[in-house]
Amino acid sequence: MRSVSAVAFSSSANLGPGYDILALAHTSFFDRVSVREGSRTRLFCTGIPQEIESNTAGRAVTAMLRALDVRAELEIHIEKGIPYGLGLGSSGASAVGAVTAASELLGLSLSGEEIVRFAMQGEVASSGAAHPDNVAAATFGGAVAVLSDGPVVRRIPVHSAFRFLLIVPGQQREGKTRLARSLVPRAIETGKYVRNSRRLASLILGLSSGDRELLREGMNDEIVEPSRSPLFPFYWRIKEEALALNAAGVCVSGAGPSILVIFDERTDVSGIERRATSILESFGMSTRTVRAVSAGGAAIEEPGIVS
Repeated sequence: MRSVSAVAFSSSANLGPGYDILALAHTSFFDRVSVREGSRTRLFCTGIPQEIESNTAGRAVTAMLRALDVRAELEIHIEKGIPYGLGLGSSGASAVGAVTAASELLGLSLSGEEIVRFAMQGEVASSGAAHPDNVAAATFGGAVAVLSDGPVVRRIPVHSAFRFLLIVPGQQREGKTRLARSLVPRAIETGKYVRNSRRLASLILGLSSGDRELLREGMNDEIVEPSRSPLFPFYWRIKEEALALNAAGVCVSGAGPSILVIFDERTDVSGIERRATSILESFGMSTRTVRAVSAGGAAIEEPGIVS
């Protein structure tokens, strides 16, 4: 029986002022999802929900089958390499991997934006909202901007000078993404909107041009990150220390609690790792740090035969 496997990488969404707009795929972690035809649609996984509609991968694939009126029963095997509940795009990667593999198995030839459209429906299972940012990054790779609800997705060039450090606290919380989204203010002052819009432009220009001062200014946010501060009170201290050690930019990774640091040759990366570990220890948390580069998009592995 033919089986198709796809790999999708971890990602960091928002990047400061780019809430539900920007995301970046990185090589920190990846999921592998294998799909084959079976007697009924079901999931094989550990540590995450195994019910189809409660699992982002299962929900995404069933949304695809319904929308395209494809009659198929699929077995979905998920190998989780991305820690879940830590703001690293774990749920989105599973959904993207599943849709990518199913599309290949069934000969659907879905475009990248079609994969995003179905994979984002899977995000409802974990966060209550079909947000496209993480799934867009996992699908296309690199940095992306989601330009409409279509969705329309475009890649943003990432300058070769920049690398990434993920600071991953040993803190997981059930329903964290749903809670984090509920904390985002529904109304904002015009002044904050204008300042954040300027930062968004600065961030995109700095990321693509290699201008670290534009990037550093752009990766600040006075709307979403402050509203979520109770979820990660250690963030501001780590950000202050990282910038003092010449980080090119610092932000909360997605809904947190992980932190994304963008660095270049001028950054004391080892010093940031030591200070972040010390700060998180003072909060009673373990720490994992991972250095990474920009990742490619979801990719099909060589098809295999399984018994």
